[in-house]
This record gives sequence, C-alpha cells and structure tokens, in this order.
Amino acid sequence: MSDSEKIEDLDKKYIEDGSTQEFATLLEQEKTEKEQKDVSVGQKISGVVQKMDDSSAFIDFGGRSEAVIDLQELRDASGELSIKEGDKLEAYVAAVEGGILLRKSMKSSSRQAIREAYENAVPIDGKITGFNKGGLVVNLGGMRAFCPMSQIEMGFCSEPESYAGKTQSFKVLELKNGGRNIVVSRRAILEEEAAVAAKALRATLNVGDEIKGTITRIERFGAFVDIGGIEGLVHVSEISHKRVNDPNSALNSGDQIDVKILDMENLGSNKERISLSMKALLPDPWSEIHQVAREGDVISGKVVSLQNFGAFMEIAPGIEGLIHISQISGEKKIGTPGEVLSVGQEVQARVQQVDTVQRRISLSIRAVSEFAEQAAAAQDMSDYQAKEKELAGQADNAMADALRRAGLA
Repeated sequence: MSDSEKIEDLDKKYIEDGSTQEFATLLEQEKTEKEQKDVSVGQKISGVVQKMDDSSAFIDFGGRSEAVIDLQELRDASGELSIKEGDKLEAYVAAVEGGILLRKSMKSSSRQAIREAYENAVPIDGKITGFNKGGLVVNLGGMRAFCPMSQIEMGFCSEPESYAGKTQSFKVLELKNGGRNIVVSRRAILEEEAAVAAKALRATLNVGDEIKGTITRIERFGAFVDIGGIEGLVHVSEISHKRVNDPNSALNSGDQIDVKILDMENLGSNKERISLSMKALLPDPWSEIHQVAREGDVISGKVVSLQNFGAFMEIAPGIEGLIHISQISGEKKIGTPGEVLSVGQEVQARVQQVDTVQRRISLSIRAVSEFAEQAAAAQDMSDYQAKEKELAGQADNAMADALRRAGLA
C-alpha cells in the first residue's frame, strides 16, 4: 500500500468516526477545486440546463458541481430567453475560481482577453466601427481589428454597411505584431452554430419526412437544397412528373420548396447523401391513366425524346409512352427514329399495351396507318358487296319482268 493510499484510508476513517465535520468539509472543497481545475478558461463545454433563477442558469456538464451562466448571455435581440430548463447548452469557460462561470462569448475588455480568445478559439465580442470594400473595422476593447468581406457571413455579404455600430461575436483568426494586426471572423462562429444545428437536425430526420428547403445551387443533374444546415439533392428526375431536361428551366436558386426525403446515407460524414423529391408530393398522374389512354385507342401527342431503340411520346403531363423503332414506320425499315421523327413533332399512335405495374405504355404509329388501311379495305369490301347485292337485285327484277311479259310468271 502506498503512502497516499494509507493517508486516504485514514482520512476516510477520520470522517466516518465523525471526529470533525470541518475536516470533511475541507476534503470536499479540495475535491471540488480539483474538478474545477480539470476545465480551463476558454474551454468549450456542453451540458443540460438543470434549473434557472431570476439571474442565472445552472448547467450540469457531468462534473460534481454545476456551472453557472448569466441569463443576459442567453437573451436574444428582443430580450427573450433562448433556452429553458432541460435544454442542452454549449458555452465557454470564463472563470474557474470560486465556481465555474460560463459565457456564450468572451468580452474584449483587455489585451489578455483577446489573447485568451485567440489561443483557446473562443468567440469574443467587438463593436463594428466602420467598413470599406475589404471588410469591417472592429473595435475589440480599444484595439482595432479587421474582418475581411469573406468572413462576415457564410455567403456573400452584399451590405457590409448594415453592420456599422452593431456589436457582434467574432473568432480571432490572427494576432500578430503585439496586437497591432488582428484579423477576426464572424463566419467561423456562424459555421459552428450551423454545424450544431445540423447535428441536431440529423437526429430527427427520417425517410419519408416532408420538409421545407431552400435551393442553394442548380446543376445539370439536379438541384441542391438546404433543409436546415444540411444539403440534400433533388435529382432532375425527381423535380416533376413531367419530363425536365434542364433543371434551370423549372427552378431558381433561392426558391423555397417542399420536398420529401427518399433516402439518407452516411449522415454526418464526408460521404453524406440525402436524396429528396419534389414530385413525390405532387398528384400522381398514373392514378387516372385509364381516362387518358386505353388499349386500342388512337391518341395524339408530342415527341419528347428520341433514342436508338425508339421515341417517347407525351400522352399527358407526367405520362409518356414508348414507340418502339419497329412500330414507327410500316413503309420501310429505318435505322434510327430520327430519320422520320423529330422532338416536338405532333403524331398519332395507337395504344398497344398499358402496364400500370411497370408504368409503361406501348404505342404504335405503324398500327394507326395499318388500321386505317384495314378499315379502308373493309369499307371497300363492304361497298363492293353492297353493289353486288344491288346488281343481283336488279337482275332478279329484270328476269321477273321478262317472265311476266312472256306469260310465264
């Protein structure tokens, strides 16, 4: 047994014997001070709001004692509290002497505070005193700092002048030449807040959820949508039931849209993929397909796509049928559909088959002409038979007349 273990056993026995309450109190204070020293000024910690009084909130961060934060740190621009008991909170350790004191950001009251903010990557408050084409001029407790344009907002800042006179929180990116060269960033804080919000959002997302989002950028294969700090993709095939060849023709950056989550993979990693759909929230045109096309019907439509194996014809918005290359022309054999058809051309086709399970419709242009030819041939035969019947009737009448004249009938 080591000397320290022997001492601890004696201390424990001394307390259990109740020989002195004062000694037990001193030991408890020593343990508490040790725990407090385990966190350092500038460290970012997270915990749960256990209780609140008129001036402070008490945070359980897993230690023996609770941390304290002034309620003024937690009020928004309108003076309303942004948290309640039971909420999670992240904050920075501002002091450990006499208890752990937390702040949402450091106050730039001294050069030492600025250095601590820089060394511990802790946000620090500064007042914006001016702006120019390069960025914002920031007063950090009497010291001049600069926030470049690229570090004001997460995107492009179109109105830097709107920040003049306001106090904002910044991260100190550079501290050089004894404080004569200080570069700060507001964007770094916004990105951290967005990352926290995104992590919380991921925990709530489920396949099948219907949510709102904002289009951030459009590519040829689809549109990227911000759904709350996380980006998902609406593939071009999921924009509309109607064929969309160019997403730019149907969508605009900045549009607010409703989407449905189709699939999610590797959430929170650099391979994160969230598949979204707009058309999943739209009425399904196939639900009334038999009012649009039935087998045997001859229908009109526009050619919307040409492929080597055939042409697709739009029957109704969101519904297309395939005219196989063998069903395009009956007069001659063609090598490609483009030899006789063009995109945008209006054509007539006969519905050969409707497969509601596979959502496929087979069409035939050739069948229309063949049907017309068969109908014409049938009409010719009908006309011929009627004529023959008429002639036979006339012959019978003539024979009857001749017999009557001869007195034989």
